[in-house]
Amino acid sequence: MRLWDKGGELDAAVAEFTVGDDPTVDLAWAAHDVIGSAAHVSVLEAAGQLTYPEAAKLRFGLNLVLDDIRCGRFTIGRDEEDVHTAIEARLTARLGPVAGKIHTGRSRNDQVLTALRLWMLDELDGIEAEWHALAQAWLSFGAAHRDVPLTGYTHLQPAMPSSYGLWSAGYAAALLDLLPLLDAARAVVDRCPLGSAAGYGTPLPLDRALGARLLGFSAVEAPVTTPQLTRGLVESALLGALGAATALIARWSWDLVIFTSAEFALIRLPDAFTTGSSIMPQKRNPDVAELLRATAVGVRAARREIEDLVALPGGYQRDVQLTKAPLLRGVRASRQALRIAAHLAPALTPTPRPLDPTLFAAAEAYRRDKPFREAYGDVAAELKAGTFAAQPSPPPAWDVEVLHARVAAPTRDRWAAWNALVAPV
Repeated sequence: MRLWDKGGELDAAVAEFTVGDDPTVDLAWAAHDVIGSAAHVSVLEAAGQLTYPEAAKLRFGLNLVLDDIRCGRFTIGRDEEDVHTAIEARLTARLGPVAGKIHTGRSRNDQVLTALRLWMLDELDGIEAEWHALAQAWLSFGAAHRDVPLTGYTHLQPAMPSSYGLWSAGYAAALLDLLPLLDAARAVVDRCPLGSAAGYGTPLPLDRALGARLLGFSAVEAPVTTPQLTRGLVESALLGALGAATALIARWSWDLVIFTSAEFALIRLPDAFTTGSSIMPQKRNPDVAELLRATAVGVRAARREIEDLVALPGGYQRDVQLTKAPLLRGVRASRQALRIAAHLAPALTPTPRPLDPTLFAAAEAYRRDKPFREAYGDVAAELKAGTFAAQPSPPPAWDVEVLHARVAAPTRDRWAAWNALVAPV
């Protein structure tokens, strides 16, 4: 069964090629496609395109399909091409001819966009919680080791006195400072494409605002030509935010690789978080940090792949089918990185050592009752002559409570409203 089938034969090799990996990729947003279809049923009913009994029957069928998806019984055959066809096929098998009415007034183009937007909003809620959880993990480590001295490095050279608390709290604050990128991505995603059909609307009097309201979107994406123009760019906005977060995780991971090395020995990883060598019995490797560091590259690559794919003329082009896999790959990799980093942070053990007295050189220059440039020269000369005597000073203070107030994640629950769309009336 193909939704576009007009009765002719399709070359087998062409069919295999054009289906691509949709039967596996589309499973990620199968439930969201059901929810989008349920909202469309309500829009059709409001427009007089479905009777109440027909709409009730379709909601019942969609509820059964949603149950199949949640229980792992739903699959997509290659002959079905994609999730949209697979859902309609199951509705037809269970409900008969009335299932054919569910595609009235829509195209697979706005159908897939609606499912993807719902999936992205759902993912954004989970990402936001994991983003805050990682910030909390970094902050907790910083608070636990707030005053434990640590060399501050610039150019990978000893520079200034710092602390494990400052090191970790800096990452927590930086991640929280990046949250507006996630909010911006949500604002871009939060527009409803349902009802735009193939990019030019439909002659039926369908209430697009009703569909948006039922699905919890903040607004309709209008005019109808807009959704096809923003496809890929919306996905890029989400991956851009995730690219920033994973880039920060990569920098933290770089620190771990360096700090856990035998030469630095500033942090210890538990054996359970390391791997070994197949040839060198003594080795314990920080593979988890190295792979976390690499995740950012994959997320940036996924974003670039999508942006290159959608460098197209206006209107729908089949190329955009290939944007789904990198979107899924980039989001999944980012969420895994957020979770693993939050899991790793509390397992770290500081192994501090006394700070080199020369780290207090700048502080000593500030203490002297003369212009800084002159004091700087005096201290530099003493360092060169070996006569410099340090007076230790504490690292800069930071406020734990200010950061604690920022790490609480908001509570969101989209599925309560979405489940109501397929609930028996």
